[in-house]
Amino acid sequence: MTPTRTKFLTARKLYSKCAGRVESTIQAAPTFTARLSEQIAGIGVACDWVRRAAEMETISFIGDGLNDSSWKPSFIEMTRFGFAWYGINAIFSRKELLGLLGTFHNDNELERFRVLWNVAVASVPSLSAAVPSHEANLRSILTQPTTPRMPDIPLGTAVMTLRALIVKYVPLESRTRGKAAKATADAAGSGNLSTLDLPILLYAFRNWAVHGSALHGSFGSRPRFLAYVESLLDILADVHVGTATALLSVL
Repeated sequence: MTPTRTKFLTARKLYSKCAGRVESTIQAAPTFTARLSEQIAGIGVACDWVRRAAEMETISFIGDGLNDSSWKPSFIEMTRFGFAWYGINAIFSRKELLGLLGTFHNDNELERFRVLWNVAVASVPSLSAAVPSHEANLRSILTQPTTPRMPDIPLGTAVMTLRALIVKYVPLESRTRGKAAKATADAAGSGNLSTLDLPILLYAFRNWAVHGSALHGSFGSRPRFLAYVESLLDILADVHVGTATALLSVL
């Protein structure tokens, strides 16, 4: 099992302890309140999904073409990212849990996620120390040249990977819908990726997966894509460990 998957198992154990504490409160309370219901549901969902992220070994398809595809390892890791994101979404989407860890002023998902990011950076020293190297690595991959077929430019023209992701795969009306989408679109246009911090890069990948741009030729090569998603997974695993650790301390 990889170190990243081991981190997901650690988070799962911590979430289980959190669930146990909430369940003890439920059993002692005179009424099963909506607040307690939201807390036990959110923690339970997070616990289930990080376990799946940790324990998934492979994916089996009916067709040999998909099973034998050289893209299969990338697809497995992208699916693992989805499982991990479902788990963290279960926490930041519930104010009954998120409010225990920090303040938020609107319903913007990226800003809610940043609450958990800040908690994780404070709770996981290794994550805090690795932020600069993680950002440099991910930005480097996004600035690599690639030559996809793109509108209004000659065939074979080399463009930055991030530009290819945005122009080729993200629907036009979605490119400025939300802070992460706008930030990545602006960076793709200017070539300056310095504003793309890790919370934006994590949330943007979630968007790209939804729009279908997180696979195939969008990254220019399978090794680059796999390196990118594996880096994001390791970061997201730390966010889960930090979130679960912080929740356990306040429940």
